[in-house]
Amino acid sequence: MKPMALIVLSITVAFAFLGGFGSRGALARQSPAEGQSVEKLPPDIHPESLSRMPRTKRDELATDEEKAAFDRVAAMSPTVAATKGVLGPTGTRAQIPELAESYRNMFNMLTKKCGVEQKYFELAVLVATRESNNEVEWNDHEPNGIKLLGPEVVEMIRNKQDPKGLEEKEALTIQYGREVFHQPRVSSKTFADMERNFGRKGTLGIALIVGYYTANAMLMHTYDQHTDPNRKRPFADVVAMDAKNH
Repeated sequence: MKPMALIVLSITVAFAFLGGFGSRGALARQSPAEGQSVEKLPPDIHPESLSRMPRTKRDELATDEEKAAFDRVAAMSPTVAATKGVLGPTGTRAQIPELAESYRNMFNMLTKKCGVEQKYFELAVLVATRESNNEVEWNDHEPNGIKLLGPEVVEMIRNKQDPKGLEEKEALTIQYGREVFHQPRVSSKTFADMERNFGRKGTLGIALIVGYYTANAMLMHTYDQHTDPNRKRPFADVVAMDAKNH
C-alpha cells in the first residue's frame, strides 16, 4: 500500500474510533432519566424531571424571599435541588417555593400531630396512593409498608383484594380509603367504626393523610410524572391502560 493511502486510511480509522468513543461517552454520561430514552418519553416530558414540569432553578427565581424559601424546601426534600431523577410533588410545587414550603410544613405537622400509629399511617398512604394510581409515591412507600404491615397486606392493597383475615383496624382503614374514592360519601357504619377504633383525632388524621396523598396524585397526573426507569412500575392495570391508550 502506498504511503499516502496509508495516511488516509489511518486518519479514517482514527475518526471512526473517536466518533465511536464519543458516542459511548455520551451514553455513559446519561442519567437514569435519560437512560429511559427520549424516544420512549412523550414529547412534553422533560428528561431531567421525568415530568411536564421542568426542575426549578434557584437562580431563575424572582425574589430573595423565593430563593430563601427554595433553600428551606430543598433542605426538607433534597430531590428539589437535584439535577435529575423523579421530580415528585414537592419538586413540582417548587415553582412556587413558599407554597411548596407550606405543603411540606403541613406534612411534617401531620406526621407529628395526627395521632395515628406509624403502621396505620403507612397503611393509609398505601391505600391512597393505590386508589389514586399514584405510582411514584407507592414506590416510595412500598418498602416501609412491607416492613410495617407485611408483604401480604401490601399485595392485598396493590391488587385491590377484599381485606379478609386482617385485623380490624387494618381492614377498616382499607375499607374507609376505598369508600372515599368509590362512593359518594363514607358510610355511616364505616365512619362510626373508624371513630370507635381510632378516636375522633385519629379518624381525622387518617382522613387528612388520605387527602394529602390524593392531592399529590392529582398533581402527578396533571404533570404526567413518570416513575424511576430503574424501578418496576407497580400497578399492572395502569401499565395495561397506558399501553392501550398509546
